[in-house]
Amino acid sequence: MGAGMVSTVRVLYVHAHGGSLAVLGAMAAAFLVANFICQYPWGWLTDRWGRKRVLLVGLTAQALITGSYVLVSDPVLFIAIRCLEGAATASILPSARAAVADLFPDQQRGRAYGLFSAFFNLGFLFGPAAGGLLAGLGYVWVFLVAVGIRLIAAGVIWSGLPALRPPRSPAHETQATSGWRSLVTLPLVAAYVIAFGDYLWIGFDLTLAPLWMRQHLGATITMIGLAYSVWALPSALLVPLGGRLADRYPRWLLILICGLGQLPMYAAYALAHSMTPILIGFAIQAALYAVVSPAVDAHVAKSSPSTSRGRVQSTYSAVGVVGAFVGASVFVPLYALDYRLPLIIQGAGYGVVIIAGASLIALSQRRLTPAEPLEPDLTEEPAVVALQ
Repeated sequence: MGAGMVSTVRVLYVHAHGGSLAVLGAMAAAFLVANFICQYPWGWLTDRWGRKRVLLVGLTAQALITGSYVLVSDPVLFIAIRCLEGAATASILPSARAAVADLFPDQQRGRAYGLFSAFFNLGFLFGPAAGGLLAGLGYVWVFLVAVGIRLIAAGVIWSGLPALRPPRSPAHETQATSGWRSLVTLPLVAAYVIAFGDYLWIGFDLTLAPLWMRQHLGATITMIGLAYSVWALPSALLVPLGGRLADRYPRWLLILICGLGQLPMYAAYALAHSMTPILIGFAIQAALYAVVSPAVDAHVAKSSPSTSRGRVQSTYSAVGVVGAFVGASVFVPLYALDYRLPLIIQGAGYGVVIIAGASLIALSQRRLTPAEPLEPDLTEEPAVVALQ
């Protein structure tokens, strides 16, 4: 929610303090580069130091960095702040997702990740709305309230999350000492392929989506905001159901069916001349993605050695950031040639990665043997797991 609040006013705030388009572009690049570079170090640290400590450090750092915006007026310093923000942000999702994997056995992880994604989407649904309302009182209030929200989140982590240590066994110790080999197994490579395809849209969204809706579809600023809400709301409501499906049915099959089901939406976006098909398409695509997301998350958790879950999650996120880079870099020149090209190429690319990723997951499951070490039973209460 804090990130969503600040995203509504950050560009306007920096521009009001003399930030040029070059500064704004440098801020975006600094954030993505720092986020990519810091993913693996944070993942390594959460495996060594514990999920709770890393989350506390990351949330506190985010709060302090967000507060520093109100103390700065030099546009160049905003680039440095955005770089620090990218580094701190890299600590959150890998640690949180690894904690979910520690707390729940595989047969419950689909539902657990479904609820996790629901709250994540609700934060991005209500955050921008709250930021827009607070901006009426002044941009500074948006940053200050975002600081408070992140400090509250740190307090929730401090009081509510057990200081879990990943369960260890001789087999898992062997996997942990294999270094990078434990991060590039066949089932994990399958997940990385899907993450790359997922984040292509993020690259389009960061660079072109609002411009596309404004210039070629005649959307107002309010309508553009409504489009993001139309995406976020079905995701938040339906992703818990998607998690239940991921616990009952083959995850590779859910990913394949609901992933390929999104492809007609890209064709509809490319052919659209108004916002109506976009709003309908966003709602349908969000509902389908609500099945794909927890299925992939649960698959990643199951495929991760308990002693390197943080590193696996950080690698997974880093591959996604690379996908966003590629999307932003490739789609901009394509957009200059024809605004439909990024949407067509993106749909085709997403179809390829879904087929490839789902096929690799299915192949990896066929290779499993009874001799493969099983995950520890984590169905006990968290406190018991912590003692173990």
